[in-house]
Amino acid sequence: MSALPARGPAASRAVPGSIAAAQWAQIRAEAPQAAATIGRYLQRLAAFLAPRSVNAAENALRQFARWMITDAGLDSIAAVRRDDIEDYKVWLAVQPRGGGQAITAETHRQRMRTIRQFFERIIEWDWPDAPPRNPVIAGDIPKKPEPLPRFLDDRDAARLMAAARASTDPRDRLVVEVLARTGMRAGELADLQADAVVQIGAGHWLRIPLGKLRNDRYVPLHPELTELLAAWTAANLDHIRHHKRLIADHRGPLDATSSAASLPASAAPPGSPACTRTGSATRWPPRPSTAACGWRPSPPCSAIMRVILSS
Repeated sequence: MSALPARGPAASRAVPGSIAAAQWAQIRAEAPQAAATIGRYLQRLAAFLAPRSVNAAENALRQFARWMITDAGLDSIAAVRRDDIEDYKVWLAVQPRGGGQAITAETHRQRMRTIRQFFERIIEWDWPDAPPRNPVIAGDIPKKPEPLPRFLDDRDAARLMAAARASTDPRDRLVVEVLARTGMRAGELADLQADAVVQIGAGHWLRIPLGKLRNDRYVPLHPELTELLAAWTAANLDHIRHHKRLIADHRGPLDATSSAASLPASAAPPGSPACTRTGSATRWPPRPSTAACGWRPSPPCSAIMRVILSS
């Protein structure tokens, strides 16, 4: 969550009294020019990136600015040189995350990519606080491992759907059915408003709010999915109204960035790819190959995976 005290989308999420707000206060006091440059940059990002992407950039740049001040003794972006980035890479690789472990390879990759893009853009835009050349080279960004297969075969896709329908938890089935039949992202599912289902003509449609694709859109609902959503709404109406989210029950609204445990690699079925993590999303299983399915699971779906693997 951004705590930058500038005007614009990034600043609108500031939480007074938060750790991030205190860190930005320190950056402004010790490196005001760097804080101003980063703040201006985040405002520009908000013009062409989704809010969550801007927040991710804010988090990475805030961490970099704090390193500049406390470890490198720098007070401006223009002062950053190649040898500074070499030191930053070593420092970043051992930074802790939840549980005391070092950051993941994906987080490391994302942070370095964000810093490189930051320098690349402000140099191209000819900003006064930009260094003469980009101190972050392409080789600083760790390579991604070989990508997982993008599709489940029809047998595994059918097994996935059958296990979800047999689940004793209505939310498990609803999550799988909606993701599979609409192709929406897990984050978009979690953000569905209470009135997301609308009737247009004789059919029902699902309104998907502004997300990574930066556009609102309508997706037609299969009649079975319409019935499933109607039953869910009837059973959880009070919770849906209270949280103003369609996927909400006595446990609260669905959270796509939940810290629910990921499925371990050893639990994957024989012949299937192992489970990996990319950012906050668990990328197993890959998307089913059937035309109606677009699968993008996330940590809240891990309970569904356990149902599938135990069936």
